[in-house]
Amino acid sequence: MYRRIVLSLGLIVVAAAAPCAAQPASSTLGEVLAGYLHAIDAPGTKAIERLESSGSIVGAGLTGAFHTWEDGDRSREDETLGPRSETTLRLGDRVYYVNADGNVREFTGLLLRRDRTERFIDSGDFARAPERCILRGRTTVNGRAVYTVDVTAADGEMQTVSIDAESFLPVRVGYDDDDGRATIDFSDWRLVGGHRFPFRATVSNGDHAFDMDQRTERIAIDGPIEPALFRRPVPRAIEMPGPQMLSLTQNGGHLYTDVTIAGKSYRFLVDSGAQNILLDQRVAREAGLPAVGALEASGAQRTGGLQLARLDALQIGSGTMRDLVVTVLDLGRSTSGAFPIDGILGYPFFAETAVTIDFAKSTMLFGPPGSFVPAGQKISIETDRAFPEARFRLNGSIEAPFIVDTGNAAEVLLYKPFVDRHPGVIPPSVTSTRQSFGIGGATTSYASSIDRLDVAGFTLYHAEAGVMLATRGAFADRFDAGNVGLGVLKNFIVTFDESQNALYVERGSQFDDGRSRL
Repeated sequence: MYRRIVLSLGLIVVAAAAPCAAQPASSTLGEVLAGYLHAIDAPGTKAIERLESSGSIVGAGLTGAFHTWEDGDRSREDETLGPRSETTLRLGDRVYYVNADGNVREFTGLLLRRDRTERFIDSGDFARAPERCILRGRTTVNGRAVYTVDVTAADGEMQTVSIDAESFLPVRVGYDDDDGRATIDFSDWRLVGGHRFPFRATVSNGDHAFDMDQRTERIAIDGPIEPALFRRPVPRAIEMPGPQMLSLTQNGGHLYTDVTIAGKSYRFLVDSGAQNILLDQRVAREAGLPAVGALEASGAQRTGGLQLARLDALQIGSGTMRDLVVTVLDLGRSTSGAFPIDGILGYPFFAETAVTIDFAKSTMLFGPPGSFVPAGQKISIETDRAFPEARFRLNGSIEAPFIVDTGNAAEVLLYKPFVDRHPGVIPPSVTSTRQSFGIGGATTSYASSIDRLDVAGFTLYHAEAGVMLATRGAFADRFDAGNVGLGVLKNFIVTFDESQNALYVERGSQFDDGRSRL
């Protein structure tokens, strides 16, 4: 499994008047929220109905721009950063995201919950709902005294707002993101039409070399906005005449397929747990692709050296994917030589196709979404973070989200944050540790087992579980319990229909429920 960090740079839509005069130290939630509300609008200022803003983005060796529109309960945010372009579209309670490859996904899980709280904060509504706020006390942020308030919207994800103790304007918003805490720092507040906006926002995941800096250059209030901007996006599909069956290569517990780039054939890992299509540096050079940027990837460890490149076409069998923005990394160096492969076939492939993998036969049937009818038991999945997350049950009582990860050779990986929250889920004793390798190098784990794993009506017993001890990287994720890898998936024929947020499993020819294991 390979992940890349993607930081959203949405402009905070808090409108506020010029800071009020310094006020005495407050100690109650009510006083802090009242101070915030006092700072939002000048008396008699008309509420904003429509808002448009634009500016620049700089970070990770790349430059770009953003443009946002707000019109009632509809909003749109366009971002470019180097060769990458992305759009986030909110239509009422629904949120759609379009990545640089033209893949469209509707948020249904974590990112939808995060968006609800983000809008709750941006609108200022949180300050009128003290029952959804918890005052955590005073501290300092960037040398300024602040009040910290935990805010959770209805059906949302908790975020922490740091409010300046003098001006009562937001200084920072923080939230849990993958393996750590992400923050957005606000500064350079200016008056526009009687409202105050932050003209600078800095987004960080804690590794400041990869921070993104957003500078607002223009704000227009209540001007005209073209309704067509809020048209629902249409997803891209792979170009091919119909479904095709390909043979896969198995090696070291992994599945590989051949792809063609610029007339040359390469071997790619088939990895549903990867968030992008990744090329080894050598492949990018051979294809004449100039790579740019200095981004961060998150795998076994966080690592630098990730770059972006434009790829006109990638062929898999009779199918062609076009106009891709791929990531480029020295795979040999980044994995300490553990994966001598040419690249990784990740989320964009699964987003543009329906894919059935028969692990026992080492075959892959794929085609444009809707080109064949999936067989088996349907499992609803979330694809908010560009990989399939499904809920499975452990030991008959604990239901938890797992990444369904064809790029992992293990049966089950459990992440440390989940095991810490559920200390009885596995035997407590640790007899020995081992090194696991992936993007970023090695990370430590120990072997254990799960008494029972329920997958869509199928029960597997005594599944081997590697307990990851990492505190950074993809295997330290705070939201998923872990990965279900090929060691489990080989029991099934699995269909990924990620454009419909669905997974299908049926009993494979080599199904073994594990009852005979000691």
